[in-house]
Amino acid sequence: MAGRVPLGSGANQNRVFIDLTDETEPNDSEEPKKLVQGKLPFLAALAYRSPTVPLKRKSLEISEDVSDSSSDAHSAQRPRLSHAHPDLSTPSPAPSLRPSQISVVIPSPTSKQKRDIAIAQCISNVNGLDANIFPTTDEEERVNRATYPTTKARVDRRAVPLSFASTSILNLPSPTNTNHLAKLRHTLDEKLKRITGPTVIPTVDSPKRLAKLADNFEFVNSYQYREGVERIPDESDFNIGCACTAADGCDRFTCDCLSKEEDSEDRIVPYEICETNHKLIVATKSFLKRKAIIYECNSRCGCGGKRCWNHVVQKGRVVRLEIFDTGPRGFGLRSPDLIHRGQFIDLYLGEVITKAEADERENLTDGSHTQSYLFSLDWYVKDDDDEEQNMKVIDGRKFGSATRFMNHSCNPNCKIVPVCTTNHADEYLYNLAFFAYRDILPGTELTFDYNQGEENNTPQKIDPEAVQCLCGEAKCRGQLWPNKRKGQGSKP
Repeated sequence: MAGRVPLGSGANQNRVFIDLTDETEPNDSEEPKKLVQGKLPFLAALAYRSPTVPLKRKSLEISEDVSDSSSDAHSAQRPRLSHAHPDLSTPSPAPSLRPSQISVVIPSPTSKQKRDIAIAQCISNVNGLDANIFPTTDEEERVNRATYPTTKARVDRRAVPLSFASTSILNLPSPTNTNHLAKLRHTLDEKLKRITGPTVIPTVDSPKRLAKLADNFEFVNSYQYREGVERIPDESDFNIGCACTAADGCDRFTCDCLSKEEDSEDRIVPYEICETNHKLIVATKSFLKRKAIIYECNSRCGCGGKRCWNHVVQKGRVVRLEIFDTGPRGFGLRSPDLIHRGQFIDLYLGEVITKAEADERENLTDGSHTQSYLFSLDWYVKDDDDEEQNMKVIDGRKFGSATRFMNHSCNPNCKIVPVCTTNHADEYLYNLAFFAYRDILPGTELTFDYNQGEENNTPQKIDPEAVQCLCGEAKCRGQLWPNKRKGQGSKP
């Protein structure tokens, strides 16, 4: 406690000063009126109540025992101040000091209390007419914002000339359709980029057909083997090759990979150098007219496949392809390049499934007269039931190559030929390769016979359950096949 004056000396010998302020703050300046209106405008509507300043309480106990008979300095007793409760067992002596001998200093308000006092003193000057605190235009402005716009002057419609937009503008697709079409085109382009070899491009303008092509089909570069299909590895000991050497190359008449003529030791030569383009090796004209399988050299051959003429399908497609909309016959396939007779075009790919699985899929679409993309690998299948159960089927409905969109014709310009490439030991798995029957000009639709081996004669009675043929040829058979599943239709 500050400001206490020692007792027993001079004029203040029996006088006590008590300062309860305990602060050394300077006096604050008077608060302006703007502080009231700026910080607390809402106080004008409230009744003001004077703040109370709490005072510090002190317990004062003064006891003094003065003896005039003692002159010893150590025997003189001074008054004792105590904040503790007095001992009730020992009564305190009555104070001998008069009330005038005790002075108490009242503490001054703090800075916060002074600001509150200044606000309370100035708040009486604020009334309900002060526009800064109580704006009177809020309701009027709110009503004006909710009103309808003012009525415009009437227009004489008879004086306004009529204008008609051109048909080209009216037929323009909306921005929403344009964006959707662009997304479909982008999706299809991304799928086509996955195909190896020369480009395959779509020229389909119908958004509905484009959506069907982009959403329901995946382009692949090889067979997709499904459950129940086991492939013999290429490195298996059952796989064989020719005894030709890389230095001498394969002999066109003695290579062990070539098939033999029936009841003869003569070899069937499938390939030759193209007459009009010496850089190409194509299928011979005589081979395209016969029913035979091609065995190309593989990794087990002595030639190693280097500079081997019997290595055509394995080198892949060399022509560009284009998927287009034929109208009533759905999608079609053509090429912007000239295709020479006997030239390899592409493979037929898809899911490799068992015959049982193929029967289930075929039953789901039975009677619907929809396109069938099931193609049986039945080259080695005899009339034995056990052999037929081991047969594999290619389904190109959801997965496949661009040749999946080739249409049927009773007078086709392409032929599908079975080709064994990397594995000669697997009789139930081989490739289906398309070769050109004749020279095909750029832009001509590529077609093949869905049921090779059938005579190109119009039957006397067309099966009503068969799929109708729409090729439009002069000798059209009128129907594709009684059974919707395709096959080679030829045996060795």
